[in-house]
Amino acid sequence: MLPVKIAIASVLKPLKDPRSYYKFGLSLRETNKYQINIIGFCSKKETDENSIKFHSLFYKKRNSFSRLKVGFRLLKLLSKIKPKILIVTTYELLPAALLGKVIFGYKLVYDIQENYALNITLNSPKNKLSKLLGTGIIKLIEFGSRAFIDHFIFAEKCYVSEFPEINNHTIIENKYQGPIVKAKYTFKLERSNLKFLLCGTLAEVYGSMDALLWFDKFHKHFPDTSLKILGHAPLESFRLKLIKHVEDKPYFKSTISSEPIPYELILNSYLTTDLVLLPYQQVKSISPKIPGKLYECLALNKGFLFSPNTQWQFLANKYNAGVTVNFQDLSKMEMISKEIFSKVFYSEAPKIDAYWASEELKFLSLIDRLSSKT
Repeated sequence: MLPVKIAIASVLKPLKDPRSYYKFGLSLRETNKYQINIIGFCSKKETDENSIKFHSLFYKKRNSFSRLKVGFRLLKLLSKIKPKILIVTTYELLPAALLGKVIFGYKLVYDIQENYALNITLNSPKNKLSKLLGTGIIKLIEFGSRAFIDHFIFAEKCYVSEFPEINNHTIIENKYQGPIVKAKYTFKLERSNLKFLLCGTLAEVYGSMDALLWFDKFHKHFPDTSLKILGHAPLESFRLKLIKHVEDKPYFKSTISSEPIPYELILNSYLTTDLVLLPYQQVKSISPKIPGKLYECLALNKGFLFSPNTQWQFLANKYNAGVTVNFQDLSKMEMISKEIFSKVFYSEAPKIDAYWASEELKFLSLIDRLSSKT
């Protein structure tokens, strides 16, 4: 029996994206029922693997005019792949995906990883007119496509209320998928040589600069501490701002890239870290979500400092895993440091909350159901 062809397409996500490749792709491969085709951003050529093929859709700067042609490139790739199911991860590809559905007859799944319209409204540095135009286009595309999409995947539980008109959905969260680390769960942190980590996407609204300013102050109290920065700053002006800030400060160990950091490097960075910073600003486009890095900390038995948030507090308290910090308030450093060094982290091992296994079952069941339909 020939394997069922599945395509997973994005524009700016790397080919080995944590969700498309490590979660969706590897889960599908384990069944031995599918041929997986990952379509996405290519900063370097990826070698095809057993049951997984990689296809470059876009490789230039995000503001390049060639980005307008990604729909045509997607259709060209789909004509070669001829998938039975296409999963798209951005509104940008929906028009081409709908046309391809008519031509090739596949099932179409829209994996909503972001509320793009809300992000532009709250997070974008663009002027008001550009924001209105951008959100209008996104809403038009998503609304016009809705009736023709076979199923929706929500990456966050909050999307149920943010997209109340969508009923045919499955919630599949970004929980940890990776090696299970055997560690001594309960620990206290030593005051000397404490190593902090700030990783992943770096942006103003993610609190990245807040974290650097906060750590400057913390380092004055504890001069043998260091902060490793391993991240991707897509906005050039903000990237240069971060780079300038860490210059001539040896306690910052920084890799601030214009391109996504390979996920394996991110996971490896946890291994030599004592505390992970989750400094996200609490705006409406962020606060209802649960960061994937929080699940990674739980799974890898790493303590974390996080912005005040009720949902995150619940998970942190459940396992004694983290400490709440207002990264914009530098006046409470003594109180925060006392809590960090007196806390006994991880009174018990994280259970199913953190791991991909529960989400994997839902995902594979959905794909099996869709691939069985004629």
